[in-house]
Amino acid sequence: MSAAGPPSDPMTLPGPWNAVAEAYDEEFFARTPELVARALEILSVSRESRVLDVGAGPGALPVVLAPRVARVVAVDFAENMVERLRQHLAACQLTNVEALTMDGQAMTFPDQSFDTVVSMFGWFLFADRRAGLNEFRRVLRPGGQVLVTSWSAIDRNTGLNAAMDSLRAAVPDLPRPSGPLPTQQPEVCAAEMRAAGFRDVVADVLDVPMRMESVDEYWRVFERAGAPIVLLKQKLGAGWSGVRQDVLARLRDKAGGGPVVAQLSAIYTHGRR
Repeated sequence: MSAAGPPSDPMTLPGPWNAVAEAYDEEFFARTPELVARALEILSVSRESRVLDVGAGPGALPVVLAPRVARVVAVDFAENMVERLRQHLAACQLTNVEALTMDGQAMTFPDQSFDTVVSMFGWFLFADRRAGLNEFRRVLRPGGQVLVTSWSAIDRNTGLNAAMDSLRAAVPDLPRPSGPLPTQQPEVCAAEMRAAGFRDVVADVLDVPMRMESVDEYWRVFERAGAPIVLLKQKLGAGWSGVRQDVLARLRDKAGGGPVVAQLSAIYTHGRR
């Protein structure tokens, strides 16, 4: 079983994430604190801990983690995401966090540099997930801990599923996945981590509600900050307006005019070197 993603997948490249960095930060940075809280529950950190966050995005985890540990190094391959992270660090006056633009599949840190490595919704987008796990293991001290998160299968993620179902109905020739992606299955995530040499591996699932005031707010979030949707919008150009109206009509028909409560389901896979 190969852990490499399709080389033509634009989501494995920095471009789409640079394009949505500002909107992603504005829409998602503080929207689901439960996802970060669960990571903190799993991790065993102390005031002496050195932590590496790979695929840190605008920094939802480092900002919360920094006061609890000695040092955080946060990396992302999208420089615009790193810039948003640096703005949060400055606003919070956090001086023990270093933000760097770096590919998590080929990092420049010395061996055994960190006590903990975390990748919140970053690792599963790597073109070569095995290379990423190998790097995580290389930079961890013996006994150090690793945590990666990914999304569960789409049927558990109504927060993502409603938008994509309506979008595919509006654009019938939109490519459809043939089944769950490897990282949408806890047992596969755990198997890949074990194959990379980690021990005491556990993969569990967290379901959290995502509440929004209306269908319009729900769709605005994904239209602005969802990298795949932004790419499709760019591809369709002037044709996007009609697609957008169609999607909104379908969502309103399903959800009505009141608040939207959808579910996000995430897999937390963790182990030790």
